[in-house]
Amino acid sequence: MTTSLASKSARLNAPKSADLELAVENALAMAEDIDGADVFVTVNGSKIVLSGWLATEEEIDRAGEIAIEICGATRVDNQIVRG
Repeated sequence: MTTSLASKSARLNAPKSADLELAVENALAMAEDIDGADVFVTVNGSKIVLSGWLATEEEIDRAGEIAIEICGATRVDNQIVRG
């Protein structure tokens, strides 16, 4: 079984879990349209899991949008609840 060059390159250039987690945390902290203080980010490979609570459904949706925009994320599991 051979692996394509593009596939190898993508794996080599993918950010490490800790780097991806930090990038998402920073993006959420800098977002002016959400209060990300009560949002927690964990990463499993290239999957981002968001948990915690935000005040509105709009903020919850926006947090998911911000997370998926981060380079290296292939999937976001948004478990944030209103609170």
